[in-house]
Amino acid sequence: MRRELLLITLLLTIVHPDFARAQSFSTTSIQKSSRIDLKGLTKKANSGDTVAQFKLGYAYQFGQGVDKDVSEAIRWYRMAANYGDSSAQANLAYLYEKGPEAVKDLGEAVKWYTRAAVSGSPEAALNLGLLYLRGQGVAKSSADAQHWIRRAADAKCPEGMAALAYLYATGLGVPQDPQQALKLARKAAKKNNPQAQASLGILYAKGQGVPADATEAVRWLRKSAEAGNPVGQFALGFMHEKGRGVKEDFQEALRQYRLAGENGFTQAQAALGQIYELGEGVNVDYEEAANWYRRAIDQGDTFSATRLGALLFEGKGLGRDLQEAVKLWTWAADRGDAYAQFNLAQLYVTGTGVNRDLVKAHSLFTSAGEKLDVSKQLSKLSSEMSQDELARAQ
Repeated sequence: MRRELLLITLLLTIVHPDFARAQSFSTTSIQKSSRIDLKGLTKKANSGDTVAQFKLGYAYQFGQGVDKDVSEAIRWYRMAANYGDSSAQANLAYLYEKGPEAVKDLGEAVKWYTRAAVSGSPEAALNLGLLYLRGQGVAKSSADAQHWIRRAADAKCPEGMAALAYLYATGLGVPQDPQQALKLARKAAKKNNPQAQASLGILYAKGQGVPADATEAVRWLRKSAEAGNPVGQFALGFMHEKGRGVKEDFQEALRQYRLAGENGFTQAQAALGQIYELGEGVNVDYEEAANWYRRAIDQGDTFSATRLGALLFEGKGLGRDLQEAVKLWTWAADRGDAYAQFNLAQLYVTGTGVNRDLVKAHSLFTSAGEKLDVSKQLSKLSSEMSQDELARAQ
């Protein structure tokens, strides 16, 4: 059931994990070679040659002809960036956004993406738009996200077209328009963009902007999956599991789910946790379930935290750990998970693993009630509370 719901909502989560960030390779010719004239490039770079500075930054970033060294890459990119080289600005921003923790600085990433985007870099415009989409380093703004992503798409950047297709599919920052989403996804997919291929496959699977066509959906999802895109892998796995547009084959579905999970797709990790917890097509394996749930939790998945908390609370295959269960449910409840709120509320009613607190329990049941029917629990709890407790609960 969870994977059924995940496919239905996949277009709403298609940017998690990230769209592939675009990087600039500059208008200069970057030779993909293991050899570079390090001495000659360094001499030119130190004399102010921005092309040489960019090439050195690129070489150190990717380890071409030199050992990888992010600090050196940043140093040379910054030199070229300060001279106004938009490609260096874009790649410098990328390292500040996606580099090792020691160099990450979203404020710097936004600054350099903005400079590069204003100078016409479609890669920087896309990445800046994605930061606005998530509110990372800037105030979240679907309007600003749409503005910058559209600039990337208008410059024929395939990643930009794929991202703009997502906005039209979901109505973020633009009026929802499945036909426009389909048009953009198809253009980018034909340019072999794996994210767009996954989006196009999902549009065909859902019949959004086009008559539903499971066979065509599988065709595009397979292209995306074979290119290593985790969304395509997960969705293709679902089609195999359900026998939609392809022969039903749970082992192939499981293989695709695992590929997607290994590639960091949170929904796949959560789904794998459920598969192994409940023994859906496999032997029950609580340790394997916990492993996948923990990987999803590390990426912020509250469903997985709620499920793992339940396993630890009940002591299923892992040994009972009430303290860790409370910790997980509290984390998920604070992030709005209704089931975690409900479970935690029950603990506060009975004082299991926490100090008994009926006011806290009432607050949690009320929050859970936004998505679940908790009328019986609230009625019973209210009858046990004093007038003072009820007043504090309001």
